[in-house]
Amino acid sequence: MKLLMLCPKGISQSSKMIHEEAKKLFKEVDIVPIKEVVINTDGPSATYNGKELIDYNYLLPRIDSKRANFGYHVIKFFDKIGTPKPYNAETILVAHNKFSTLFELRKHGLPVPQTFYTASQKSAEELIKKMKFPGIIKLVSSFGGQGVMFLESKQAAMSVVKTLDELKQDILLEEFIEGAGEDIRGFLIGDEIIGMKRIAKKGETRANVKAGGKAVTYKLDDEEEEMTRKAAKILGAKICAIDMMESKSGPQIIEANINPGLLGIQKATGENLAQKIAKFCYEEAKK
Repeated sequence: MKLLMLCPKGISQSSKMIHEEAKKLFKEVDIVPIKEVVINTDGPSATYNGKELIDYNYLLPRIDSKRANFGYHVIKFFDKIGTPKPYNAETILVAHNKFSTLFELRKHGLPVPQTFYTASQKSAEELIKKMKFPGIIKLVSSFGGQGVMFLESKQAAMSVVKTLDELKQDILLEEFIEGAGEDIRGFLIGDEIIGMKRIAKKGETRANVKAGGKAVTYKLDDEEEEMTRKAAKILGAKICAIDMMESKSGPQIIEANINPGLLGIQKATGENLAQKIAKFCYEEAKK
C-alpha cells in the first residue's frame, strides 16, 4: 500500500506528523512538493523528478490557498485517473475562496454571515455607507486569521478599501457577529468529528491559534455537529475543519478549511488527529 502526500515546499509540522503516523500503516509514504509537480497534456501525466505519480493507493493533498490554482490542475489529473482522495479538484476552487465557500453553504440552506464581494472600490464604498459597524473585511484567500480586519467605523473601512484597491485586491465585506473573539471548530475526519473552541487573546477579535488565540476542548451540540457534516458534504470534503460562531439567532458558519493545522487542536483535545487522518487514509485505500 502506497500513500502520496502533496504539500507546499516548506512542509508544515502538521504534515510531518501525519507522515510519521502514515509510515506505521503504509508500506511506502512519499511527500512531494506540489510546486515541483509537472503535469503534461500527453497521456495526460503528472511527474516529480521525472517519476510518474500514478502508482499510489491513496492521495492526501495538503494544499494551501497560495497554491490553490495550480493545485486545482494537479488534483484534476488525479481525478481523471481515479486515485482515491478526500476531495476532488472542484473542492479546492470553492474551499480556498472565502466568498465561494459561504455562497455554496448559504445556497444549500446553512446559516452564514451576510457577506458582500466586489472588485470595485466605488461599489465597496457604497456598501460601507449602508453597513452597520463594527464590521469585517477579509481577503478572499486568506488563512490562519491573516488578511482578516476588524473595522470599528465606516471611516476605517473606507481607508482599508482604498488600500486594497491600490493593491489590486478583491474586497470581501462581512457583517460582524457579536460573539467575535470566540469560535467553534468542528474537525471532521471521515465520520468522526472532534470539537474545539478557540478564544482570542485580549484585545484581539480573531480567535485563530496563529493569531495568538487559545484552543480548548469543546463538545459540539447536535446542531453544530449536523452543520459540520452538512457543510463538509456540500464542499465534497471527507477531511476538513468547519468554523462557526454563536450569534443571537444561533450558530453561523464563518469559514471552512480543507488544509487545517493540527497542533492547536491536538494540544487542546489530547486527540492524535495525525494518527486518525493516517488511519482514515489507510482504510480508504483498502476499499
